[in-house]
Amino acid sequence: MNRKTFFIIFAIGAALRMFMIARATLWYDENFTLILARLPFDRMIQATAGDVHPPLWYLIEWVLYHALPTLPAWGIRIPALVFSLLALWTFAAVLKEIDIPFIQPLAFSLMAVTPMQIWYAQEGRMYALLEFLVLAALLAGLKRQWSLLFIASFAMVYTQNYGLFYLAIISLVLVIRRNDILTVWGVLWNGGMTGLAYLPWIVTIVNQMAEIHGRYWIMDAGAGAVLNAIYKQFWAGAMLPAGQIVSHVVTFVVLIFGVRELFRRHNTDAARTVFLMAFGPVIIAWAASWLWQPLLLFRPLIGISPFLYIIAAWPLVYWDRVLGFAMIPETKYRLLVAIFTAPLFLWGLAGYYLNIADIKGEGATAPLLDTLAYVRAHWQPGDVIYYTDDGPMVNLLPYAGDLPQYRLPACDERIGFGPVLGSLSDTTRAAFDIQIADLPDVPHQRAWIFAPRSPLHPQCYEDQIAALAPIGGQLITVDDNEYISSGVWLAK
Repeated sequence: MNRKTFFIIFAIGAALRMFMIARATLWYDENFTLILARLPFDRMIQATAGDVHPPLWYLIEWVLYHALPTLPAWGIRIPALVFSLLALWTFAAVLKEIDIPFIQPLAFSLMAVTPMQIWYAQEGRMYALLEFLVLAALLAGLKRQWSLLFIASFAMVYTQNYGLFYLAIISLVLVIRRNDILTVWGVLWNGGMTGLAYLPWIVTIVNQMAEIHGRYWIMDAGAGAVLNAIYKQFWAGAMLPAGQIVSHVVTFVVLIFGVRELFRRHNTDAARTVFLMAFGPVIIAWAASWLWQPLLLFRPLIGISPFLYIIAAWPLVYWDRVLGFAMIPETKYRLLVAIFTAPLFLWGLAGYYLNIADIKGEGATAPLLDTLAYVRAHWQPGDVIYYTDDGPMVNLLPYAGDLPQYRLPACDERIGFGPVLGSLSDTTRAAFDIQIADLPDVPHQRAWIFAPRSPLHPQCYEDQIAALAPIGGQLITVDDNEYISSGVWLAK
């Protein structure tokens, strides 16, 4: 891939990542990030210790927001944009290093324009950073730059817990690919140093697992979940309904033939590197889900995406050879492939830009902000906001910090029920400085009660909030769909 091609594709990828980055309101996970970024440092670390993720991403966001306190809420997406562009740049270097000459432009183009990449370049979470660090660690290892490998590995495991999976696969790739004593010692040194650096956080992980026990919302990892995680590395949740069947078929047909072509057409070292990086972390996540607790989630698997794009590029470039015979001249064939695949990618990108605001609205942020505006317009002295669940609380805390707010005590195992799946730990709630009390114990004249319902809530939660419902019923409907119904009551 020559420099001109590289910069043209990179510019297109950059433009797509910046286009409409501020359009969608922040959803639940992004609002959680925003809350932590605005906390004092000690409380930010405390909140992270009660969550499920290591602290590096939140530290980056914390520095950004304390350096630029007037930054708008969507500004938490800026680091993701930067790291996504760095990942794109680093991917080009990885393609060159692992010696994939013929399909470089197409693989690089897929990385530049795939909806999955655009999505996480515009989301204020750690996944674009994780992808960049995976590529940076592999590149450093392939070049035997052991100090850079350690820095990337250290940052990777402190970015997302899946970093441990990637570290294991990258170490395996380096040992198999090089198969010499220098590489073995370099990998062992990096593993030992990263392990020592990670040791202080292991205690926190043990406490995290105890804190979130029973709250973890990820469902069991069957074969369908594995296939869905792979499919989403291309399309995330952006594909418009009319293209979903076609995109599923094309994705898996291309990957199946791509694996065959990868090993048929290329040297064994490159093929094994790409194959292990594409599927190794998925296998580890799936095995851990079966042996321990459900962990399989497509978002932290973003580090496998670049290698899936390499696999997909082979049959897209050489489809006539995949079928076993040359049907048409190569130039005409590639033109036909472009005519066939370009509309599919445009359909996926259209789905992203048209629907991203609604998709992120699954976290109820946009309707909640409209509801908050209504509450402010009708606010009276002595009013309070009362949350029955963490969902609306997290989504409103960054925007309603000037109003008195309380939360209903959660039902838990002590009274024979499990906690609400996905709910915050007590440690994190304490760091947020949310006061927890029964409504009769809260000094108020009126209470605006934000109450969601979903299949994730246990029966004890329904029993709790039933006593809070006024005779007149719901005042405002915030959500009403198959996943969640929520609204606001006004009680005295």
